[in-house]
Amino acid sequence: MSKSLYQTEGKMDGLEYKMALAMTNMDNIRWWHRNPERNKFSFCLNGFRNHYPDFIVRTTSGKIILIETKGDQLENAESREKIRLGRAWQDAAGKQAYRYYMVFQNKDLQMEGAYRFDEFLTLLREL
Repeated sequence: MSKSLYQTEGKMDGLEYKMALAMTNMDNIRWWHRNPERNKFSFCLNGFRNHYPDFIVRTTSGKIILIETKGDQLENAESREKIRLGRAWQDAAGKQAYRYYMVFQNKDLQMEGAYRFDEFLTLLREL
């Protein structure tokens, strides 16, 4: 896919593929990368749990964005912990340049940092 940081990316489920395709078609995305899970090349947020966000993205405005995609059935306590960890990383790294988002297919958690897919795409175009 165009704008992928590497020639080939790791395997993706349906929602991850939709996200990659959407990012590829956005003018404000410089590159994206499918973060491999649990290997020596993975980017991991370490905290009260290890968390490997699905995507690392760079916008043309210079922002680095971590995106975790989740099927609606995966809304649970673990997802909420990952959002808290991601937001703590964002705050420590500097939220002007670094952002973390969890994206569900249709579910609205009404929690800062968690978005429905369609809402998130609107937000991402503005970053």
